[in-house]
Amino acid sequence: MINTAIYLRISVLEKGNLGHTEDTINSQRNIIKNFIFNDQELKKTNIEEFIDEGYSGSTTSRPGLDKLLLKVKQGKINCIIVKDMSRFMRNYIEMGDYLENIFPFMGIRFIAINDGYDSSKEVGNGVELDVQFKNLMYDFYAKDASAKVKAVKKTLNEQGKIQSWNPPYGYMKDPEDKYKIIPDEETSWVVKKIYELYLEGLSTRKIKDYLNENEIITPAQRKLQLTKMDYSNRYTTIKDNPAWNFSSVIDILADEIYTGTYIYSRVDKSLVNGTKEKSKYLPKEDWGRVVNNHEEIISKDVFDEVQELKASKRFKDKNTDYKWHNHSPLQGFLYCPECGHVLAMTRSKRQRKDGTVKEHRYFRCRYCKNDGVKIIGSNADKVEPLVLEAIKVKCDISSEIQEQKKYLIDSDVLIQDLESKKLASYEKYKLGKMTRLDFIEEKKKLDEEIDALINEQSKKVVQQANMHEEKLTRKLMEKDIKSIIVRGNQILKIEWK
Repeated sequence: MINTAIYLRISVLEKGNLGHTEDTINSQRNIIKNFIFNDQELKKTNIEEFIDEGYSGSTTSRPGLDKLLLKVKQGKINCIIVKDMSRFMRNYIEMGDYLENIFPFMGIRFIAINDGYDSSKEVGNGVELDVQFKNLMYDFYAKDASAKVKAVKKTLNEQGKIQSWNPPYGYMKDPEDKYKIIPDEETSWVVKKIYELYLEGLSTRKIKDYLNENEIITPAQRKLQLTKMDYSNRYTTIKDNPAWNFSSVIDILADEIYTGTYIYSRVDKSLVNGTKEKSKYLPKEDWGRVVNNHEEIISKDVFDEVQELKASKRFKDKNTDYKWHNHSPLQGFLYCPECGHVLAMTRSKRQRKDGTVKEHRYFRCRYCKNDGVKIIGSNADKVEPLVLEAIKVKCDISSEIQEQKKYLIDSDVLIQDLESKKLASYEKYKLGKMTRLDFIEEKKKLDEEIDALINEQSKKVVQQANMHEEKLTRKLMEKDIKSIIVRGNQILKIEWK
């Protein structure tokens, strides 16, 4: 029996403007079912729907599409029907791969009604030129739309119009202007209290304990109240056992928005592929700012005082042997694949049966944890060797070591040659063939060249020692790597210098 899959999709923009667009889920369904009804072969098949509402065709990460492709792999689908190819996929390269290779290999009949495409009527497994051209146009359309969306958002940001649906803790959306935020009477006092406690000398962890002891509403709880959205799956643990996390306190103490300044363009993100791996965090000096954009909760003087206090605590006792990255050279380099924030390291010690103590070092995302997102910790003991091996492969350390050895041999020959020249000059001076002044100048010049070669040799020797290290070091990280995205103990992406 033939099983036919109907795939229906509308984008985020189409979902938000259902009253102003003809391309709804129902309209797509009616077009496809009418097509099936008029086809004597298809109307006898079993029909199953797969739907994605609010997903861009530029990304293949869609729940409905994932379920459809899984059934294709399991051999449970023989035919796929869509209104047009842009509903299935906008990336013309990936779409072409499915039409030319994947679907023919799997024995899948693919029909795009408005494009007049039916794979069963194609010659071989090829794709007509006009179909490829349409896919290319869909891809260009997605990129053009992405650029237009970014341009509109940039203009709104410069005007101080806050587009986020979820204001920071202490604020709420202005009911009279969706682009404005106003202090939230339920939580703005909490923000002020956090700043007061910090200036009184309490650490962020003690402030967290104070908030929990007094059962003060958490950011996640207030988010649920204000947005009225269903977080039953994502926030189950938060709803059952709400608690403040010290990372929330840190974020509140660092957010300039409480001074009435709107911050935007912290991240440069590609909208075309829709993947977090394309996000790039910009330096603070490149952030956009609109001063006096909304009512302040914290004065600028108080905010600056807190930042100075934080800085003084961070670098306290900096002349001691303790350094924060001594716990792992990976600290400050690992980033979360879900939200893009830097991962924080936690350490714990456990006593073994033989009496020895084993230290466990794990990196976790405090932001995702605070939002109730299920996360996989990254074991430092397992990730560090993987990063070291990646550095060795990328930098081709074996060939570099050979180059270093060759340099040391060649420089030894040069030093010996310079020493011979210095001796020859001395003999000329003794025989009266060179004046004392000329000899001194020549000796000085040769000594400088020798010293320069010896200093360079010393550097090469140190570099060689670093290359032979079988353990990841901070020097290697700072020399070669900008950032690493990890999920669990798997390296997803390394950004090299």
